Amino acid sequence: MAAAAFAWAILAGGGAGAADLYTVRGVHVDETAKSAAAARTVAQANGQRQALIQLLKRLTLPEDWAALPQVDDRTAQDAVRGFQVASEKASSTRYIADLNVSFQPDAVQRLLRARNIPFGETQAKPALLLAVLDMGGSRMLWEDRNPWRDAWAASDLADSMTPLIMPLGDVQEFSLVTPQQAISGDRAALAALAARYGTDEVVVAHAVANPEGTKIDVTATRYGTQPAAPISRSYQATTQGPDAFSDMARAAATDLLLALGADWKRAIVVRDGEAAQLTASAHYATLEQWEAIRRGLSTAPLVKGLQVEGIAATGAEVEISYRGTPEKLALSLAQSNIALTQDGDGWSLRLR
Repeated sequence: MAAAAFAWAILAGGGAGAADLYTVRGVHVDETAKSAAAARTVAQANGQRQALIQLLKRLTLPEDWAALPQVDDRTAQDAVRGFQVASEKASSTRYIADLNVSFQPDAVQRLLRARNIPFGETQAKPALLLAVLDMGGSRMLWEDRNPWRDAWAASDLADSMTPLIMPLGDVQEFSLVTPQQAISGDRAALAALAARYGTDEVVVAHAVANPEGTKIDVTATRYGTQPAAPISRSYQATTQGPDAFSDMARAAATDLLLALGADWKRAIVVRDGEAAQLTASAHYATLEQWEAIRRGLSTAPLVKGLQVEGIAATGAEVEISYRGTPEKLALSLAQSNIALTQDGDGWSLRLR
């Protein structure tokens, strides 16, 4: 290889996927005060606080949640980068809205590091989500009036540690997977549907409502290349009135999103201080492939530095500075379709 030295400075937590992790969408607020303006002020402050609590749980392991810092209005405001009102309704004394809140990564990371709480920033590849509801004697999946599906659609699916894709539900998909095929785990049918969205994984969230619609029993099962034990939970309505079921379903979807990401976080979360370097040979056939490898390295959250020691038409030698173990680095890079492997000749990088 011709001698050459190139270096790219890689920001901590950089990358498009990592940036999305610090935005929490669809935070629902509903406040009443002496005036609509006063209710709006209280609701937006509460929404920012709720969003930060959700974000801290999103990035960390469930076993560490008891040690998370208490979040007050000042803590949330100091960490907020900005927020948008996705929808709102107001009366003379009441304010209802859905907020999208973005946070400063450095500020959030300082909160966690101050308590020595490890956190993850690598998103898994997206999985397809099928939301099946048994309610009132009917089993729904593709129907327009499926409140369980609506609850998931209102959730922050794209920014989760294990992001989910909601299928469009066109006529062809109706015949590809029926509700019964979904809950029975018909792998051929699920794989055919997943292929339409370029995913290898499908999550089936099956909810069974009681006759009163005040409780749902949910089983969330993942099918694909990384099998995991089903998650079974029950949820009870905490409000009354026409929105009671939708409020319960949205809370359940938010909780299950966190639960679905727990195993992934255990595989990818790095304890502070786990820093290392390795030298790898990058193999590629074209400059476009090399650029894809370099881009994947520069956006992987675990990679903190990249030095190109030598480069040629079909290969390069790179030194990677990273956090964690080689296995966790390989798992992180695999989400960008880059394979990091080791053999008798050392470490190698290739596009998957």
